[in-house]
Amino acid sequence: MDRQPFRPAHIHLVVRHEGHNPLTTQIFDKDCKYLGNDSVFADKDDLAVTFVPREDDAQAKLQLEYNITLAPSS
Repeated sequence: MDRQPFRPAHIHLVVRHEGHNPLTTQIFDKDCKYLGNDSVFADKDDLAVTFVPREDDAQAKLQLEYNITLAPSS
């Protein structure tokens, strides 16, 4: 398949809220060198995000705002 064995940096998300269908997905670091060559073909452009520097926080150097929309359950 001419792909390297490594996955791009990613974070798994499982989101649930009463009255809505649950969502399981993942987001990818847009700066990861393996993006676009995912060994399991899961990296999609709309799942790639850009982390921004976080200031004055000794425990976190980066932050992200990512909006999620859940579908109402039927």
